Amino acid sequence: MTVPGRTAVGWRLAPGVVRLRDGRFAGGAPFRVVRLSERGVRELDSVLGTAAVPAAGTSAAALITRLSGYGLVLAPARTPMATADVTVVIPALSTADAVRQVLDRIPKDVAVVVVDDGSTPALEPELPNRPGLSVVRHDTPRGPAAARNAGVRQAHTRWVVFLDADVLPDPDWIGVLRAHAQDTGVVAVAPRVVSLPKPGGAGLMERWSGALDLGGTPSDVGPGRGVSFVPTAVLMVDREVFDQVGGFAEELHVGEDVDLVWRMGKIGRVRYEPDIICRHRPRPTLAAVVRRRFDYGTSAAALERRHPGTLRHADVSIWSFAPWLLGVVVHPAAGLIAAAGTAAIAPWGMREIPARDAVQLAARGHLLAAAGLGRYLVRPLWPVTLAIAVAVPARRKVLTAVVLIGTADVVRRWVAMDRLDPAGLAAAGKVAAASVLDDAAYSLGVWEGCRRERNWKALLPRIRDLPQLSRGRGRSAGTAR
Repeated sequence: MTVPGRTAVGWRLAPGVVRLRDGRFAGGAPFRVVRLSERGVRELDSVLGTAAVPAAGTSAAALITRLSGYGLVLAPARTPMATADVTVVIPALSTADAVRQVLDRIPKDVAVVVVDDGSTPALEPELPNRPGLSVVRHDTPRGPAAARNAGVRQAHTRWVVFLDADVLPDPDWIGVLRAHAQDTGVVAVAPRVVSLPKPGGAGLMERWSGALDLGGTPSDVGPGRGVSFVPTAVLMVDREVFDQVGGFAEELHVGEDVDLVWRMGKIGRVRYEPDIICRHRPRPTLAAVVRRRFDYGTSAAALERRHPGTLRHADVSIWSFAPWLLGVVVHPAAGLIAAAGTAAIAPWGMREIPARDAVQLAARGHLLAAAGLGRYLVRPLWPVTLAIAVAVPARRKVLTAVVLIGTADVVRRWVAMDRLDPAGLAAAGKVAAASVLDDAAYSLGVWEGCRRERNWKALLPRIRDLPQLSRGRGRSAGTAR
């Protein structure tokens, strides 16, 4: 696996963004069409390709902040900043050797709080005598959320960085995180976390389908965005906002990171910035990796309870979803007719866009919906999909096609995020096996979590544009995202 380092690339349009006519740009996450004034186009063009950050308070700064928040524009790499106002919190239920390796990656002038969450033997006697280091001990394990909260209570700086004891950051990592935290409205910043190489099945799954690596594209973080959450394996947070939302929910032992960033995202911007690379030690066995994926799945129902209507494994427009649904439930021909019809009426639904562009966006919407539906059928709906394929043979071809499109979309994203190199493509069978095992473990976890919570809403998709449809004002497939 090749992981790119920081480069000198300046401001640029995000991958997949299409520049239409009359100052319109289509793309981002959620997918949207944005029209800029002539002045806005000039300001954007003056910034693209440069590494300069527009002065705060200017119209150019406001424009760039808005477009980057939409996922239309990507920022250049940042120069590290001073870190005097940063404290690192390391929750640890591990060996002292692992913690010592992490401490070696932290600048000596940065305050550190190690929270020993019931390690045996205790960590403090084995840690180095380091200036600014304090240790908090829990005699019995209380979980990562409680450990991080305890560490924050010992911090006295504006910014706090959570760093797990099994993560090794790259050089300058704190200074670059701090530089990104300077952006307008940012309350939390996360880097890219990749798996260290490891032979065998555990290393294979962590490398090709691990949940920590969110790819190489910067993004605002939140439901419906290109990056919906960030893990707290490495995360810098604004202490004031962290306290304002009440910190981690200690009753959650899985999904507590998602819950925190969603709550902080209601107050300010949470950013994913992959120009910082941190390397995560893979779990020791394949069984441990599969079990963890199952555990992640169980958090879906609890997150749905805490954030009603927010967690959805599929989010598509009815105009893009309906043709595929008809193809599966009624007949493939019905789906083709519906797809052609919605594409043909796209100019009517998007009158502000030239007809040719509207039809192209509608076609793209159908493909995006197919990819999303394919992923939904195997993650989290894997047991239902399998049952339909066995019980209704006539639908197998359509189901197979949709699942293959979803799988192809995963491969496309893996290639784009440098998680799948040419050597990985040559091992397509291993990649497919890792993906199937990952999907099955996660899906079964979602069902188990719903059973525990007695709440099945986490399994439901979000189908947009239904209210407009009921009033006879539906939008075209070009709005799918």
